[in-house]
Amino acid sequence: MQSTTMEVDRSIPILIDTDVLVVGGGVSGVAAAVSAARAGVRTTLVERQGYLGGVATAALMTSATNSVMTADGRQVVKGIFEEVMDELAARGTTCADWRTRALPQFPYDQEVFRVLLIDLVQNAGVETLLEARASSVVMEGSELQRVIVDAKGGRRAIVPRVAVDASGDADLVALAGAPSRNTPPDSGSLLFQMRNVDLDQTAAYFEQHLQEWPQYSDRVTPLEDFLANWRKWGVFHLPHGGGRLLRLVQDAIARGHYIRERGLCTDLDVFGMYAYRGSGTVLINSCNFRIDHLDVRSHSQAELQARQLVPVIAGFLQAHMPGFERATISETADLVGVRFTRWISSGFDLTPQDLEAGRAFEDVIGTQAAQARHPRGGVVYLDRVAELPYRIMLPQGIDNLIVGSGKSVSTQPRGLVRGQVPCYVLGQAAGVAAALASRAEKPCPGVDVQSIQRELLRQNVYLGDRARLSALGLPDV
Repeated sequence: MQSTTMEVDRSIPILIDTDVLVVGGGVSGVAAAVSAARAGVRTTLVERQGYLGGVATAALMTSATNSVMTADGRQVVKGIFEEVMDELAARGTTCADWRTRALPQFPYDQEVFRVLLIDLVQNAGVETLLEARASSVVMEGSELQRVIVDAKGGRRAIVPRVAVDASGDADLVALAGAPSRNTPPDSGSLLFQMRNVDLDQTAAYFEQHLQEWPQYSDRVTPLEDFLANWRKWGVFHLPHGGGRLLRLVQDAIARGHYIRERGLCTDLDVFGMYAYRGSGTVLINSCNFRIDHLDVRSHSQAELQARQLVPVIAGFLQAHMPGFERATISETADLVGVRFTRWISSGFDLTPQDLEAGRAFEDVIGTQAAQARHPRGGVVYLDRVAELPYRIMLPQGIDNLIVGSGKSVSTQPRGLVRGQVPCYVLGQAAGVAAALASRAEKPCPGVDVQSIQRELLRQNVYLGDRARLSALGLPDV
């Protein structure tokens, strides 16, 4: 049997001529499309699912890690992320007082979130194509001239002046032949939700078993903070990995009443949990994979096995976890949430040391709270601001392509800024830069950075305090 086959050449109709094309409708893609349209250019958004949100909706990761607030209580992320959070709070589907460092996570209602994203793109005037996947490109030299999308009606071509890759897997980058990296195993999880959970009982269990609270898992959270978050703020967050300290989990594994792994699925005992009071559901993250997620056979087997394991995980919780006695599965994610696969090499890699030190970049296009690893494990946030530079978003060798997903930008290690908050920040910056490149008819690396910064400030993006703006030559903004 032959190992390759030839694709038949055929004429492909042109569907749209657009200034900015965004591929991928997750939070970074939505932010990119909305910001580009607000900058005054024709914008098209292409998404493979039948709805927007990406990992936040299709993969059910309906909780954003709080990298917004510094340790000393300053809010250093605004822009489209702030709009979304304020609107979720106004609709009663996340914590109303979310601007606090006390909260490690911002859980929210994904059904309301899906509609909110539609409102955002429609109000901005973005043309949105759903159930359409970018499958190939047409290049001329260093310019991406056509993007071919597969949809129900057949293959169609889109003609962009500038494109934003917000696919999360650097799909456009790979199709265009720009340098990228992938070093399997990649990381992913299948999430599900349960309803009828009495989280007061679950919280009380940890209060009565102090030694089992996972303070140094995930984000460092003392037990008193966890209890205050639930009882005062209405936010429940059992850190991912917390099940490793739970005696009821580990004893069940030792007795053969539960499992730590099966087939390709691992970490069945980590039990990350996310909820907000009034939602009636709890998000469960406890089924991980370490495989090559770009290998369709491996990925498919992992997803099939994980779906078989969801009732096993839920059954264990019902039988052993306080508060879950009457709980039932309410929803399983439509797809596996993949943490990272391909990522670009821009010639400069952002590092954890840059984020911890709060390194300043002249081409800053967004910020987040600086963070560091605690000696005992987990992440702590600092009273410094970490800057994100434009240069990490620019694939080498392609003039009119920008990467807008934090999962795929140029960092070491990969996925360093893959969280939802930096994805909003990077997506918004990518959209603005793409719009300005389109208007000026310049290559993306050649766009004046101060012009990008000024438009971002106009769109309420935080780039630093008054002294930092003055140092950047932006004192009058």
